[in-house]
Amino acid sequence: MRSLRNFVILGILLVDSLYAFPDRDARGERIDNFVSLQSKISLSLTKRSYQAGERVPLTFTVTNTGKEVVRIFPSFDFRYSFQIIVKDENDRILTPIEDPEFPDPILKRRTTIVNLVGDENKEVSLHRNESFSKTIYLDEHYSFLPDQKFYVTSYFYPNYTEDKSAFLRSGNTVGFLFQNPKAERRETVTRQITENGGLSPEETIFLFLGAEMKKRWEYHFKWIDFSEYILAYDRFSSAYTEAGLGERETIIEDFKEYLTETPSGVLKYFKVMNVDYPSKRDARVQVYVERMMGRFKTRYEYIYTLRQEEGSRVGFWQIKNLLVKVKK
Repeated sequence: MRSLRNFVILGILLVDSLYAFPDRDARGERIDNFVSLQSKISLSLTKRSYQAGERVPLTFTVTNTGKEVVRIFPSFDFRYSFQIIVKDENDRILTPIEDPEFPDPILKRRTTIVNLVGDENKEVSLHRNESFSKTIYLDEHYSFLPDQKFYVTSYFYPNYTEDKSAFLRSGNTVGFLFQNPKAERRETVTRQITENGGLSPEETIFLFLGAEMKKRWEYHFKWIDFSEYILAYDRFSSAYTEAGLGERETIIEDFKEYLTETPSGVLKYFKVMNVDYPSKRDARVQVYVERMMGRFKTRYEYIYTLRQEEGSRVGFWQIKNLLVKVKK
Protein backbone atom coordinates (compact mmCIF):
# COMPACT_ATOMS: atom_id res chain seq x y z
CA MET A 1 0.00 0.00 0.00
CA ARG A 2 2.82 2.32 0.92
CA SER A 3 4.63 1.55 -2.34
CA LEU A 4 1.47 2.34 -4.34
CA ARG A 5 1.15 5.68 -2.58
CA ASN A 6 4.80 6.48 -3.32
CA PHE A 7 4.28 5.68 -7.00
CA VAL A 8 1.24 8.02 -7.15
CA ILE A 9 3.21 10.86 -5.53
CA LEU A 10 6.16 10.25 -7.82
CA GLY A 11 3.87 10.31 -10.88
CA ILE A 12 2.31 13.61 -9.82
CA LEU A 13 5.74 15.16 -9.30
CA LEU A 14 6.91 13.85 -12.67
CA VAL A 15 3.92 15.35 -14.50
CA ASP A 16 4.44 18.69 -12.74
CA SER A 17 8.10 18.73 -13.68
CA LEU A 18 7.28 18.19 -17.34
CA TYR A 19 5.03 21.25 -17.53
CA ALA A 20 6.71 23.51 -15.01
CA PHE A 21 9.16 26.19 -16.09
CA PRO A 22 11.56 27.13 -13.28
CA ASP A 23 11.55 30.76 -12.24
CA ARG A 24 15.19 30.47 -11.12
CA ASP A 25 18.33 29.48 -12.96
CA ALA A 26 21.18 27.17 -11.88
CA ARG A 27 22.62 29.89 -9.66
CA GLY A 28 19.30 30.42 -7.93
CA GLU A 29 18.71 33.74 -9.70
CA ARG A 30 15.23 34.80 -10.80
CA ILE A 31 14.35 34.02 -14.39
CA ASP A 32 14.49 37.71 -15.44
CA ASN A 33 18.03 37.94 -14.12
CA PHE A 34 18.70 34.70 -16.01
CA VAL A 35 17.76 36.64 -19.16
CA SER A 36 20.27 39.33 -18.28
CA LEU A 37 23.02 36.78 -17.71
CA GLN A 38 22.96 35.46 -21.27
CA SER A 39 21.33 38.16 -23.39
CA LYS A 40 22.62 41.27 -25.13
CA ILE A 41 20.75 44.36 -26.26
CA SER A 42 21.93 46.38 -29.27
CA LEU A 43 20.66 49.44 -31.15
CA SER A 44 21.14 50.32 -34.81
CA LEU A 45 20.14 53.05 -37.27
CA THR A 46 19.95 52.87 -41.07
CA LYS A 47 22.37 55.79 -41.50
CA ARG A 48 24.19 58.51 -39.59
CA SER A 49 22.40 61.57 -40.99
CA TYR A 50 18.70 62.31 -41.52
CA GLN A 51 16.84 65.25 -43.02
CA ALA A 52 13.62 66.82 -41.83
CA GLY A 53 10.69 64.80 -43.16
CA GLU A 54 12.64 61.52 -43.26
CA ARG A 55 11.80 58.52 -41.11
CA VAL A 56 14.29 57.78 -38.31
CA PRO A 57 13.99 54.01 -37.69
CA LEU A 58 15.70 52.72 -34.56
CA THR A 59 16.08 48.92 -34.51
CA PHE A 60 16.21 47.33 -31.08
CA THR A 61 17.64 43.77 -31.03
CA VAL A 62 17.63 41.24 -28.17
CA THR A 63 20.07 38.36 -28.76
CA ASN A 64 20.45 35.16 -26.75
CA THR A 65 24.23 34.71 -26.39
CA GLY A 66 24.01 31.85 -23.90
CA LYS A 67 23.35 28.14 -24.16
CA GLU A 68 19.89 27.95 -22.56
CA VAL A 69 16.53 29.01 -23.92
CA VAL A 70 15.54 32.54 -22.91
CA ARG A 71 11.91 33.60 -22.49
CA ILE A 72 10.92 37.25 -22.83
CA PHE A 73 7.51 38.89 -22.70
CA PRO A 74 7.59 42.09 -24.81
CA SER A 75 4.55 44.32 -24.54
CA PHE A 76 2.64 45.31 -27.66
CA ASP A 77 2.97 48.89 -26.40
CA PHE A 78 6.74 49.26 -26.84
CA ARG A 79 6.89 52.05 -24.23
CA TYR A 80 6.71 49.42 -21.50
CA SER A 81 9.34 46.95 -22.70
CA PHE A 82 11.57 49.27 -24.77
CA GLN A 83 12.25 52.49 -22.91
CA ILE A 84 14.31 54.98 -24.93
CA ILE A 85 16.57 57.79 -23.75
CA VAL A 86 17.42 60.45 -26.37
CA LYS A 87 19.98 63.17 -25.57
CA ASP A 88 21.10 66.13 -27.65
CA GLU A 89 24.69 67.20 -28.19
CA ASN A 90 24.54 69.20 -24.94
CA ASP A 91 23.69 66.05 -22.99
CA ARG A 92 20.10 67.17 -22.35
CA ILE A 93 17.36 64.54 -22.37
CA LEU A 94 14.61 65.08 -24.95
CA THR A 95 11.02 64.84 -23.80
CA PRO A 96 8.70 62.75 -26.01
CA ILE A 97 6.05 64.61 -28.00
CA GLU A 98 3.43 62.97 -25.80
CA ASP A 99 4.89 62.03 -22.46
CA PRO A 100 3.40 58.55 -21.99
CA GLU A 101 1.48 57.62 -18.91
CA PHE A 102 2.18 54.17 -17.53
CA PRO A 103 -0.96 52.76 -15.86
CA ASP A 104 -0.68 49.66 -13.76
CA PRO A 105 -0.56 46.89 -16.42
CA ILE A 106 -1.75 44.20 -13.99
CA LEU A 107 -4.83 46.23 -12.99
CA LYS A 108 -5.50 47.07 -16.65
CA ARG A 109 -5.24 43.39 -17.60
CA ARG A 110 -7.80 42.45 -14.98
CA THR A 111 -10.34 45.03 -16.21
CA THR A 112 -9.79 44.67 -19.98
CA ILE A 113 -11.63 42.25 -22.22
CA VAL A 114 -9.12 40.57 -24.56
CA ASN A 115 -9.63 38.51 -27.70
CA LEU A 116 -8.69 34.88 -28.22
CA VAL A 117 -5.14 35.81 -29.20
CA GLY A 118 -4.32 36.78 -25.63
CA ASP A 119 -3.54 39.84 -23.61
CA GLU A 120 -1.12 42.69 -24.36
CA ASN A 121 2.04 40.67 -23.72
CA LYS A 122 3.42 38.11 -26.12
CA GLU A 123 5.85 35.39 -25.08
CA VAL A 124 8.98 34.95 -27.21
CA SER A 125 11.42 32.06 -26.74
CA LEU A 126 14.95 32.63 -27.96
CA HIS A 127 17.30 29.71 -28.47
CA ARG A 128 21.06 30.08 -28.65
CA ASN A 129 22.14 32.87 -31.07
CA GLU A 130 18.53 33.72 -31.92
CA SER A 131 17.38 37.34 -31.89
CA PHE A 132 14.20 39.34 -31.50
CA SER A 133 14.02 42.80 -33.11
CA LYS A 134 11.68 45.74 -32.76
CA THR A 135 11.77 48.86 -34.98
CA ILE A 136 10.69 52.16 -33.42
CA TYR A 137 10.34 55.32 -35.51
CA LEU A 138 11.88 58.09 -33.43
CA ASP A 139 10.42 60.86 -35.61
CA GLU A 140 6.93 59.83 -34.45
CA HIS A 141 7.77 60.40 -30.80
CA TYR A 142 10.38 63.19 -30.69
CA SER A 143 10.80 66.66 -32.20
CA PHE A 144 14.38 67.12 -33.38
CA LEU A 145 15.94 70.55 -33.87
CA PRO A 146 17.85 70.80 -37.17
CA ASP A 147 21.64 70.82 -37.44
CA GLN A 148 22.16 69.01 -34.16
CA LYS A 149 23.46 65.60 -33.16
CA PHE A 150 21.41 63.23 -31.03
CA TYR A 151 22.40 60.13 -29.09
CA VAL A 152 20.14 57.19 -28.20
CA THR A 153 20.42 54.57 -25.47
CA SER A 154 17.70 52.21 -24.32
CA TYR A 155 16.55 49.84 -21.59
CA PHE A 156 14.76 46.55 -22.12
CA TYR A 157 12.36 45.04 -19.58
CA PRO A 158 12.03 41.27 -20.24
CA ASN A 159 8.72 41.08 -18.36
CA TYR A 160 7.55 44.56 -17.46
CA THR A 161 4.07 43.38 -16.46
CA GLU A 162 5.31 41.07 -13.71
CA ASP A 163 8.60 42.67 -12.67
CA LYS A 164 9.56 46.30 -13.24
CA SER A 165 12.85 45.96 -11.36
CA ALA A 166 14.57 43.65 -13.87
CA PHE A 167 15.92 45.34 -16.99
CA LEU A 168 18.88 45.34 -19.38
CA ARG A 169 20.72 48.36 -20.76
CA SER A 170 21.67 48.50 -24.43
CA GLY A 171 25.30 47.58 -24.96
CA ASN A 172 25.86 50.49 -27.35
CA THR A 173 24.79 54.08 -27.96
CA VAL A 174 23.88 55.22 -31.47
CA GLY A 175 24.06 58.78 -32.75
CA PHE A 176 22.81 60.67 -35.79
CA LEU A 177 22.82 64.17 -37.27
CA PHE A 178 19.45 65.77 -37.98
CA GLN A 179 19.48 68.38 -40.76
CA ASN A 180 17.20 70.61 -42.76
CA PRO A 181 16.62 69.52 -46.38
CA LYS A 182 19.42 70.52 -48.80
CA ALA A 183 17.38 73.20 -50.52
CA GLU A 184 16.51 74.82 -47.20
CA ARG A 185 20.13 74.62 -46.00
CA ARG A 186 21.32 76.21 -49.23
CA GLU A 187 18.77 79.01 -48.87
CA THR A 188 19.80 79.58 -45.24
CA VAL A 189 23.50 79.78 -46.07
CA THR A 190 22.90 82.05 -49.06
CA ARG A 191 20.79 84.34 -46.90
CA GLN A 192 23.55 84.51 -44.29
CA ILE A 193 26.09 85.40 -46.99
CA THR A 194 23.87 88.15 -48.35
CA GLU A 195 23.25 89.53 -44.87
CA ASN A 196 27.01 89.67 -44.33
CA GLY A 197 27.36 91.87 -47.41
CA GLY A 198 29.63 89.44 -49.29
CA LEU A 199 29.44 87.63 -52.58
CA SER A 200 27.88 84.21 -52.96
CA PRO A 201 29.96 81.28 -54.31
CA GLU A 202 28.00 81.44 -57.60
CA GLU A 203 28.84 85.14 -58.00
CA THR A 204 32.49 84.44 -57.21
CA ILE A 205 32.75 81.79 -59.96
CA PHE A 206 30.85 84.01 -62.40
CA LEU A 207 33.36 86.87 -61.87
CA PHE A 208 36.28 84.41 -61.91
CA LEU A 209 35.41 82.82 -65.27
CA GLY A 210 34.10 86.08 -66.71
CA ALA A 211 37.52 87.64 -66.10
CA GLU A 212 39.15 84.72 -67.96
CA MET A 213 36.86 85.22 -70.97
CA LYS A 214 37.87 88.89 -71.07
CA LYS A 215 41.52 87.96 -70.36
CA ARG A 216 41.58 90.30 -67.39
CA TRP A 217 43.97 88.07 -65.50
CA GLU A 218 44.51 90.33 -62.48
CA TYR A 219 40.78 89.99 -61.67
CA HIS A 220 40.88 86.29 -62.49
CA PHE A 221 43.73 85.54 -60.08
CA LYS A 222 42.30 87.55 -57.15
CA TRP A 223 39.81 84.76 -56.36
CA ILE A 224 42.39 81.95 -56.20
CA ASP A 225 44.16 80.62 -53.12
CA PHE A 226 47.27 79.56 -55.01
CA SER A 227 48.78 77.67 -52.06
CA GLU A 228 46.04 75.05 -52.46
CA TYR A 229 44.77 75.57 -56.02
CA ILE A 230 48.18 74.75 -57.54
CA LEU A 231 47.99 71.26 -55.98
CA ALA A 232 45.23 70.35 -58.45
CA TYR A 233 47.76 70.56 -61.32
CA ASP A 234 50.20 67.63 -61.40
CA ARG A 235 52.65 69.63 -63.50
CA PHE A 236 53.26 72.06 -60.61
CA SER A 237 52.07 70.32 -57.43
CA SER A 238 55.13 68.17 -56.69
CA ALA A 239 57.59 70.99 -57.40
CA TYR A 240 55.60 73.37 -55.19
CA THR A 241 55.36 71.00 -52.21
CA GLU A 242 59.08 70.15 -52.36
CA ALA A 243 60.25 73.76 -52.81
CA GLY A 244 61.34 76.07 -50.01
CA LEU A 245 59.38 79.17 -49.02
CA GLY A 246 61.49 81.44 -51.18
CA GLU A 247 61.11 79.27 -54.27
CA ARG A 248 57.36 78.86 -54.03
CA GLU A 249 56.63 82.42 -55.16
CA THR A 250 58.59 81.79 -58.36
CA ILE A 251 56.65 78.57 -58.99
CA ILE A 252 53.34 80.39 -58.48
CA GLU A 253 54.37 83.05 -61.03
CA ASP A 254 55.18 80.30 -63.53
CA PHE A 255 51.79 78.72 -62.74
CA LYS A 256 49.99 82.03 -63.43
CA GLU A 257 51.73 82.33 -66.78
CA TYR A 258 50.73 78.77 -67.59
CA LEU A 259 47.06 79.59 -66.90
CA THR A 260 47.14 82.63 -69.20
CA GLU A 261 48.18 80.34 -72.05
CA THR A 262 44.75 78.61 -71.74
CA PRO A 263 46.19 75.08 -72.01
CA SER A 264 42.71 73.50 -72.27
CA GLY A 265 41.53 75.89 -74.97
CA VAL A 266 39.76 79.25 -75.09
CA LEU A 267 36.76 79.60 -72.78
CA LYS A 268 33.65 80.28 -74.90
CA TYR A 269 30.72 79.50 -72.60
CA PHE A 270 29.99 78.53 -69.01
CA LYS A 271 26.93 78.08 -66.83
CA VAL A 272 26.69 77.51 -63.06
CA MET A 273 24.63 74.33 -62.59
CA ASN A 274 24.55 73.67 -58.87
CA VAL A 275 25.93 74.79 -55.51
CA ASP A 276 26.35 72.53 -52.49
CA TYR A 277 27.41 73.49 -48.96
CA PRO A 278 29.24 70.72 -47.07
CA SER A 279 29.51 73.18 -44.16
CA LYS A 280 28.73 76.80 -43.38
CA ARG A 281 32.09 78.04 -44.65
CA ASP A 282 32.66 75.55 -47.50
CA ALA A 283 31.00 75.38 -50.90
CA ARG A 284 31.18 73.27 -54.06
CA VAL A 285 30.11 74.90 -57.33
CA GLN A 286 29.32 72.74 -60.37
CA VAL A 287 29.84 74.52 -63.72
CA TYR A 288 29.20 73.46 -67.32
CA VAL A 289 32.04 74.76 -69.54
CA GLU A 290 32.69 74.84 -73.30
CA ARG A 291 36.19 75.48 -74.67
CA MET A 292 37.53 75.78 -78.20
CA MET A 293 40.89 74.34 -79.21
CA GLY A 294 41.28 75.53 -82.78
CA ARG A 295 38.12 74.40 -84.54
CA PHE A 296 37.29 71.70 -81.98
CA LYS A 297 34.83 72.22 -79.16
CA THR A 298 35.25 70.36 -75.88
CA ARG A 299 32.67 70.23 -73.09
CA TYR A 300 33.65 69.95 -69.43
CA GLU A 301 32.13 69.73 -66.00
CA TYR A 302 34.09 71.78 -63.46
CA ILE A 303 33.62 71.38 -59.74
CA TYR A 304 35.20 74.22 -57.80
CA THR A 305 35.81 73.99 -54.06
CA LEU A 306 35.59 77.33 -52.25
CA ARG A 307 36.10 78.41 -48.66
CA GLN A 308 34.83 81.56 -47.02
CA GLU A 309 37.53 83.98 -45.91
CA GLU A 310 37.97 85.26 -42.38
CA GLY A 311 39.13 88.56 -40.97
CA SER A 312 38.59 91.78 -42.90
CA ARG A 313 37.31 89.94 -45.99
CA VAL A 314 34.69 87.85 -44.22
CA GLY A 315 31.82 86.97 -46.56
CA PHE A 316 34.10 86.57 -49.59
CA TRP A 317 35.15 83.23 -51.03
CA GLN A 318 38.44 81.89 -52.33
CA ILE A 319 38.84 79.02 -54.78
CA LYS A 320 40.80 76.16 -53.20
CA ASN A 321 40.52 73.29 -55.64
CA LEU A 322 39.28 72.23 -59.06
CA LEU A 323 38.04 68.89 -60.34
CA VAL A 324 37.61 68.56 -64.13
CA LYS A 325 35.51 65.97 -65.97
CA VAL A 326 35.24 65.73 -69.75
CA LYS A 327 31.62 65.47 -70.91
CA LYS A 328 30.74 63.37 -73.94
